[in-house]
Amino acid sequence: MVITFFIRKHVLILFFLCLLTTNLLAQENLYVFYPTISNPEIIKDLLEKHVKSTDVLVFGKHDDFITRVKADQPDAIITKTVLIYDQLGDYEVLLNGQRNGKAETRYVILSISKPLNIESINSSTVIGIVNFLGRTGIESFSKQFFPTAPRLKRVSKVGDLLPLLSLNIAAGILIEDVFVDYFKTTSQLNFFVTPLPVLINGTVGFAVKKERKADKVVNILKKNDKEICDLFHIQQWK
Repeated sequence: MVITFFIRKHVLILFFLCLLTTNLLAQENLYVFYPTISNPEIIKDLLEKHVKSTDVLVFGKHDDFITRVKADQPDAIITKTVLIYDQLGDYEVLLNGQRNGKAETRYVILSISKPLNIESINSSTVIGIVNFLGRTGIESFSKQFFPTAPRLKRVSKVGDLLPLLSLNIAAGILIEDVFVDYFKTTSQLNFFVTPLPVLINGTVGFAVKKERKADKVVNILKKNDKEICDLFHIQQWK
């Protein structure tokens, strides 16, 4: 009788250990880096509310994100598409965020007091920009917008660009056009918007480590829940 109870006890323990192991193996890892007006904690909470059985980590800085992705090799990532293609070639983009039916990003120069003439920008002109590609990457990225490369004042968050204008540290800031309304509703400064002719292919991308899957996250994103789409200023994933 004692032996039978002992066997049953250990069989149950083994069963629950197997069940726990299965659940852990089923857990998907999602790392996110998308500089926006929401802080990383808000993005993490909203994603975890919708994406179950997924370990979500959200980063506020490019270097931290790249370091952890290369060290941990998560199953999936969400970040700016240009960053995936430029620095994370071992990840394959499965879904692109779309705005007005297109997966492309328009940039503008936001300035105060007067419009900023792009042709007048020179190597001493200070332009604020969110550092989403690292120092070398963002310098290379920004050159395509200007005849002469300006001096860049790099920040980590979209909100950190506003003091550069209000304190006259920068002549203008380079931003995605979807953030213009944020600045106009946040500050009473007299803003001028200068559209830029260069269109960037891609907005935000969902990518999976090659030879892996992240079906749970894919299925959730494909539902195009407005709360998730709004986090990345898109209308749908496609």
